[in-house]
Amino acid sequence: MATFTDVNKCQSDRDNFELTNLSTTLVDLPSEIIQFILRSNELSIRDVCQVSCACRKLQESCYSYSNDLWKAKVAQRWPRLLDRYNQNKSHCWMDVCKARNKVSSEVEKHLTQLIKEYQLVEEIAKEKFYPITRMIDEDGIPGDFIVDELLNIVHDGKRHCNLTMKYYSVKILRHIQQLHLSQRWREFLELPPQQHSLETGASLIAQWCQPTEIVTENTISQQIDQIVKLVKQELKDRCEDHPAINYVLDDSELVRNEWSPEQSRIILEAINHVLFEKLQYRGNMSEYYDPCNSYINKILERKKGIPITLCIIYNCVAKRLGVLCQPVNFPSHFLLRWEEHPLASPVQRYTYIDAFHGGQFYTSSECCQALGLPESIAQNREIYEAIEHRKVFERMARNLVGIGRHQNQMGDGLLCLRNSLELFLLICPDDLEMRLLQVRINLHLKINLPEVIDSLQRVADLDNSRLGIVAYLQQEAQSMMQEVKEENEVQKKVQVKRRKDNPEVKFSTGMIMKHKKYHYMCVIYGWDSTCQATDEWIIQMGVNRLPRDQYQPFYNVLVQDGSNRYAAQENLLYHDETIEINHPEIGRYFDEYCGSHYRINSTKMEEYPDDLQVTLKLINPELRR
Repeated sequence: MATFTDVNKCQSDRDNFELTNLSTTLVDLPSEIIQFILRSNELSIRDVCQVSCACRKLQESCYSYSNDLWKAKVAQRWPRLLDRYNQNKSHCWMDVCKARNKVSSEVEKHLTQLIKEYQLVEEIAKEKFYPITRMIDEDGIPGDFIVDELLNIVHDGKRHCNLTMKYYSVKILRHIQQLHLSQRWREFLELPPQQHSLETGASLIAQWCQPTEIVTENTISQQIDQIVKLVKQELKDRCEDHPAINYVLDDSELVRNEWSPEQSRIILEAINHVLFEKLQYRGNMSEYYDPCNSYINKILERKKGIPITLCIIYNCVAKRLGVLCQPVNFPSHFLLRWEEHPLASPVQRYTYIDAFHGGQFYTSSECCQALGLPESIAQNREIYEAIEHRKVFERMARNLVGIGRHQNQMGDGLLCLRNSLELFLLICPDDLEMRLLQVRINLHLKINLPEVIDSLQRVADLDNSRLGIVAYLQQEAQSMMQEVKEENEVQKKVQVKRRKDNPEVKFSTGMIMKHKKYHYMCVIYGWDSTCQATDEWIIQMGVNRLPRDQYQPFYNVLVQDGSNRYAAQENLLYHDETIEINHPEIGRYFDEYCGSHYRINSTKMEEYPDDLQVTLKLINPELRR
């Protein structure tokens, strides 16, 4: 493969290089025309490097006065990269290309090695990502470069190709992004409470939970600014001399209302009209427990969410217009409060805003009745008080933990719970219940065991009453570390399954099937000549009641609903209609979706060396006759 260093190897006796499909030599063309040709999207960076090695003139065309050429190649190879550079400044795009190309090669090398070593492992522990993180910590490669390269692999525009590379790129992305965001969270939470911007915190949560999405606080801020412009226009139509029309908030957090109660109410009524009538923001009642309801970028995109995220957007809009709306951690429903009657008693001073129900205004005495809560709760005056913004982030993370605990635990079902627990413990590191829950999950998955032992020590230091459970879990972690070491040795030895040794196996890996009894769609990723499950599972699942009992081939399948199942041959039917199986672990076993079937990746190919050809034969209608 040609590299940038190949440029120095060109030889003078190649000056007569010709393109065979042209009537004239390429070197006869002006440099501007040569560069124009080389800017074509059909030519890669590698192609340009190879052309530059042909002769001196082509080398000069590629490397002298060719900044626009390399800028075009950067845009072609890394489409989102140009946005990161100040377009008003000059850049040597060839140097940018060199640096990025080097990172690209290194990332691909480490990614390939990671796949080779850990493809047979259920979950990858944090310490296994060390070769990638070392590129940042020791080799001095900017983390953004690595993230950009991984995002380009994930979003390469070829949805059905390179599935295994994408699957493991996402795992690395999640690890690197969370390492980076952990530091940002710590720095953010160390700021004085009055500097804990709801907008920044909500953006960090969205970034944390969506490592493969491009989420920036700047983009979120711009979207909120657009809402504010619409509100100002509405204000102008309602009250053309309202002072908030020309109001500009400085960089600090708003600490008091800038306007009289009457002026502030006009602003809030205009916000309600724009947000809930004009833009159609609303509470997502039908999908209340969708994790996306907690991500501010998704709320701005879909215009629906849960009370807490809708309140954050409402707060950000009101703040930019000079009205202070404080967050209220109301039971089972998040609210905002605004000081409408400054001279009244504390009970009657505030008006409460319900962003989930179209910005409804409540007095304190109306809140419980409007939200369907018992009157006994209303007697607790603390529920009406404003809370620090850190408590808002804590509640958001707790909501995500709750969602994760109720999600399907199959496949990557624990991912939401694991991510949200990590996030919650960044915000509330001394919450021992959450820390013990994280310990149990890591033990269940047999990952991050050194971290498990550290967490248990922290629990013991903070609460002596838990020493018994800590000692038990520490012993379990120590024995599991030895068990994992032994398992890894065994897993490195792939058991090869040949078709000639298993003639009773009718189907093959990569085939898309339908279950005769339960009608679910699935794809086969493994098989056994007879059922290898335990006797208990065989009885529990009724396998012993099948006509052929357990003495028939059984198939490991990925199911459309995200689960992994073990199905008997007599219960599976080949499905010849084109259907894609949307399962989070598809990339772990398959490299490409080919429409009629999935093509197994190299690791599965080692295990089932004959299956690809068998699959192609079985799905061919001519050969099936």
